[in-house]
Amino acid sequence: MRKHITASFFAPLLAVLPLSAAFSTDFSGDLLSRPSRAFEIGMDADFAFANNTFGLKDILTKNVKVDFQQMTDDMPKSGFTLGFHDTEKTFINLNASSRFRFSLFTGVESSGIFNISKDFFDIFGSGIDVGETKKIDITTYADVFYDLGFSFQTIVMGYGIKLTPAYYVPLIYVPKTTATARMTTNKDGLIHAYTEAMLDVYTAVDMENYIDSDADGDKEIDIQDILSNGGFDLSLEIERNWLHGLNAGLYTRIPIRPGTLNYKMSTLVYADFKEENLMNFVTDSDHEPKEKSSGHVKPSTYNPKNHDDEEKGFEYTEDSYRAYRPLKFGLNATYMPWGQWFKIQPALGFGIRGPYTGDAVFYMEYALDFRISVLHRIFNMNFGTAYQNQIFQHRFGLAINLRALEIISQVSMCGTSFLSTFRTAGYGALVGVRIGF
Repeated sequence: MRKHITASFFAPLLAVLPLSAAFSTDFSGDLLSRPSRAFEIGMDADFAFANNTFGLKDILTKNVKVDFQQMTDDMPKSGFTLGFHDTEKTFINLNASSRFRFSLFTGVESSGIFNISKDFFDIFGSGIDVGETKKIDITTYADVFYDLGFSFQTIVMGYGIKLTPAYYVPLIYVPKTTATARMTTNKDGLIHAYTEAMLDVYTAVDMENYIDSDADGDKEIDIQDILSNGGFDLSLEIERNWLHGLNAGLYTRIPIRPGTLNYKMSTLVYADFKEENLMNFVTDSDHEPKEKSSGHVKPSTYNPKNHDDEEKGFEYTEDSYRAYRPLKFGLNATYMPWGQWFKIQPALGFGIRGPYTGDAVFYMEYALDFRISVLHRIFNMNFGTAYQNQIFQHRFGLAINLRALEIISQVSMCGTSFLSTFRTAGYGALVGVRIGF
């Protein structure tokens, strides 16, 4: 008999999924350093949320001033981008010797990107000519994965080697979705904007039972069925000493088998907008456009000529999707010019989101961290800059290592562009705890 778990028990887990992911998704290297403990149990959580345009001071102010021309001038060519990445992981490490290190881990990882093309802001900043039609592209994608696995680390002929097989289960997956809005104006000054887009969300369970209050389906969740639809990937890290104080190597994570989601919820999002004075609509909160209609409806009921016959909400089907975790590859190094107490750790690589599919997204990654340890590694500090998981960040961390107990904390200024990190356009935080001997 299959084991089931009730929805009331599983609900707390679902509640934290949008805020979750796995620490050390980014490979830090340093495989040849000795561990702090022979045995330890630990937990790490790392979260980053950012955009590339609006800083905290732009939002938390009494009188918000919007300068569309300045906003257009400052907007990068990529347009407005909003992103997040979140990881959580628990683990047990056994470090019997420098040639035998073994770890068991489990965790959740989530991320997402939302982008509006620069054309949207150009319209407000520079206007639109009579009879001209401008296009605005909107792109989004997101995912949530659960993973579990183990790693084995050793030293062979001077090479530090770490092998990590992992079994991962996709829980929520939004494939890369792109919509195009069109805006045009006529000689009478009437502006007409229109867009529609199909949004598909693949899930590990039938969401109709939880979103649709009229659904009579089984609200129990079959954990065994969810876990049986997982995929497999393999991570490999190699490092060796090349010069005095310089260790360098490479890392990679290769998805080998995809995970499968067997349920899909679909909705069609549309917006139809007509306005004679666009600036009045933007600046006057009480001003109503000449005509407007918008919503998200069941695709089979969508009728652009008569919205009264449409049914709002989602349509649910049993439709499978094969999802991969991002593929990663890069080089990293640890340079210790004055000994173990001061380390410089650069890294350069790339990632591919949705590899082996038509929706693949390629992005570069880099990191440069400085780590300082004093008083026999009791007090540790790190500061650095990085672009990882499609988010830029400048980070500063402190850790106290009392051998039996280690506490790690880190804060980051984040952004989805490099310059936006200096405008407090996003924040990140990392906390970690290790207990052992």
